[in-house]
Amino acid sequence: MKDPYAVLGLSRDTDPETLRAKYKELHDLYGEQRFKSGEEGNEGARKLQELEEAWVLISANIEKDTKTEAFGGDYSKVDELIRTGKYNEAQDILDSITERKGEWHYMQAIVFYKREWLSEAKTQLEMAIQDDPSNSKYKESLAKLKMAIDNPAQIQNRPQQDQSTNYGGAPNYGGSTPPPQQDNMSNCLSTCCCAYCLTDCLCSAMRCC
Repeated sequence: MKDPYAVLGLSRDTDPETLRAKYKELHDLYGEQRFKSGEEGNEGARKLQELEEAWVLISANIEKDTKTEAFGGDYSKVDELIRTGKYNEAQDILDSITERKGEWHYMQAIVFYKREWLSEAKTQLEMAIQDDPSNSKYKESLAKLKMAIDNPAQIQNRPQQDQSTNYGGAPNYGGSTPPPQQDNMSNCLSTCCCAYCLTDCLCSAMRCC
């Protein structure tokens, strides 16, 4: 498919207002041209359709960029949403961030952990460490999570979450929904020392960032 910005004759880094103005200008131009007779009218209709298809993609990028700018690299809002059980809303913010470095993967691990998707949380912590190998918070979190996953038989059942604060639903990460864990895996983080340490590391430590 043709570059949507090339359809407008502009580049990806053009500011939103200029993009909107150019879209309106071309929309009016092709809108009039399509009513002309012969090939000129056909060309106007074709270009108008191409313009509309390009604008759908450009508008989505503008919206995503606006959310990213509003985020500003501060994960405190994500932290607050997770603590209050609003995992879908926390996921929405994470999904809107295009630059996904170590802290992004760490926060994604927190959301997965809260949903009891332990293997997915482990994967995200590994990606966080890959981005920032010297970060002790990431490494300690991964070590404790691995210990919990590898020793499910030593851990009591985890208490049920308060459904009044559990917003449910699967996060939209990477275009797929992580599968639910087996019973012994989903319940492996309990009130024992291992689970307490993991919870402290995964949930409390992020508030110190």
